[in-house]
Amino acid sequence: MTFGKRQSGMGASARTYNPGMAAEISPVATQAPSPAEAAPAKGSPIRWAIVMLACGALLYGVLISYGPDLRRDRRLAGTWQPAYDLRATEGKCKRRYFLVTTCEAKIASIAQPDKAPMSIEFFMLFSGGGGEALVPVRSTVDRAAVSIYYAAETKLWNRTLSFVFGTVTLALMMVGAALTFWKSVSH
Repeated sequence: MTFGKRQSGMGASARTYNPGMAAEISPVATQAPSPAEAAPAKGSPIRWAIVMLACGALLYGVLISYGPDLRRDRRLAGTWQPAYDLRATEGKCKRRYFLVTTCEAKIASIAQPDKAPMSIEFFMLFSGGGGEALVPVRSTVDRAAVSIYYAAETKLWNRTLSFVFGTVTLALMMVGAALTFWKSVSH
């Protein structure tokens, strides 16, 4: 019967039954394969060790570079106010493949122009960052905590979910590479 063609007439929808099909079931088809017969992992153990170490290094980099600032911003949420003694400079966001947007800005002090500007960096998933106002803010609880309002309040939930999704994905990739490495070594 051709796919998509209608069959007209009596018994067009009736199925044919072959009694010989169900009469004998092969014993090989009913046996589950033993673990010793399972297919070995594809790729060499060295390749999977490199993948595991690369995923671990990326996970460590994400945790170290974005984790502390995000934790601080979550802790100080709702306490930010505009800082008139600061000026935001060199702010830019880069969007990559519609998925990841990385933003960075520098915050310089107007009162102390010789002081080096602070750098604020963050990333988001599925969100653009172009055209937003760079408003430097300071926490009312911790006066040393300085950020950009867009990062600290406007996109805080997006940053949090992006961070959690990114770290969980990298951790799962690392665990998968470790399991495949173990499977390739043990065979």
